[in-house]
This record gives sequence, C-alpha cells and structure tokens, in this order.
Amino acid sequence: MARLTIEEIFVPGTTCRIPGILIRPAEPTGAAVIVHGYGGNKEEQLGLGFRVANAGLAACVIDLRGHGSHPLPLDAGMRDDTEEVIRYLRSFGKVVAIGHSVGGRLALLSSADYHIALSPPLRETFDEETRERLKLVRSYRVRPHDTAALFEVLRQLPIRDPVHYAGKNSLILYGERDMPEIIADCSALARAGGPVFCIPGAFHNDIYLAEEAMTTISDRIREWFPGKDTTTPDRS
Repeated sequence: MARLTIEEIFVPGTTCRIPGILIRPAEPTGAAVIVHGYGGNKEEQLGLGFRVANAGLAACVIDLRGHGSHPLPLDAGMRDDTEEVIRYLRSFGKVVAIGHSVGGRLALLSSADYHIALSPPLRETFDEETRERLKLVRSYRVRPHDTAALFEVLRQLPIRDPVHYAGKNSLILYGERDMPEIIADCSALARAGGPVFCIPGAFHNDIYLAEEAMTTISDRIREWFPGKDTTTPDRS
C-alpha cells in the first residue's frame, strides 16, 4: 500500500469545530467526507476511510452531532456540519459524500459532487419493532439517548423523488439482511432504475465492513476520480 498521512483535525464550523480524522495519500485526486450512522462515530469508519484513501482520495471521517467527541447534541444541524466539511475538503478538488444509515441520507442530500449511501433511511417513520431495536442497541451511544431526537431529524430532512438518485453521480448500497423498511425502499428504487446494489449477507449495522461494499465503493471512486492507483506497492 502507498504511504498515507493520518491526522486528527477540527473543521471550523458556524457553531462549533467539527471533529474528524483526515487520511490522505501524497497526491489526492479529490476528497471524501465519510459520515457514520446513528449510534456510530468516526473511529468505526476508519477501515472504510483507509480504503477510500487507498483509492486516491483525501478521506475525512467525522463525528456527527450527539456522537463521539462532537460537542453538540443530536439535531438537524448535522446537515450543516456535513456541508461545512464538504466546503473544507474542496481544497483537494471534487468531493464525494459517503454515509451510512442517517449519514447516507445526509450524503444523498449534500452538495458534494458525488454521493454514496449505505443503507440510507429514505422515509420519515419506521415501525415500532425497528424503533425499539434502535433504542436498545444504538441509543446509549448518542446524546440525547431518546430516539425521538433521531426521528425528529429524519422528519426535518427532505425526502427527494427517487428520480433524483438515479443519476450517474450516485450509488446506493443496502444489506441483504437490512432493516425491512430500508430493503423495501431501496428495492423499489432499484426497480425504478436507480443505482442501487444489494450486498449479500450484510446487516444494517455492518454493511460498511463488507468486502463487497468496500470493493464496490473503491471501484466507483476510481471511475469518478481517475488518477494514480495508490493500492500498488510503494517501493521507495
């Protein structure tokens, strides 16, 4: 693998500094902001960040509001934070937004040049079983713990017509064993001709670790950002 530079950064934002980790090759062909899902943090996305950096981009994994070391509680301002990071990364060239779960929804709505969403929630509401699962296994890592804050954020985020996601600048992946609502919505989008792919065997909370997902993302990045392939051995 090529040598990568890794540094902790704090991106200046309108209301606070946004914590992130920047992974970059010597000569980036562009940049990526990588956004975790509900109950996640920047550290759990580092593996994906390394793969994106090895595909040639300066990859910045960030903490959303209410998560990790972000100083503010969860609210719809996470969309503004994502935009601040995109603006920061434009010094490297074009930017792709990559997100998991609610981070995927933010990626699709962002002003980035390209958009990749893993298991994005494309609706405002989920059934009681899904809500209870999120409460039990993810909410303890979020400030505030009440999952009502998450669904209030989803309510405030626009839901665009599926045609919006059907262009050549977007990619959507979902897991074979994903949340029922996400499987239904992504399957419908695929039938409508959207750029949607199912990752065999993947669950909602581990799709970003699946080798097929990482390979699909890396291949698409090389298509969008042609340049030096940094996965070749560095013999210097």
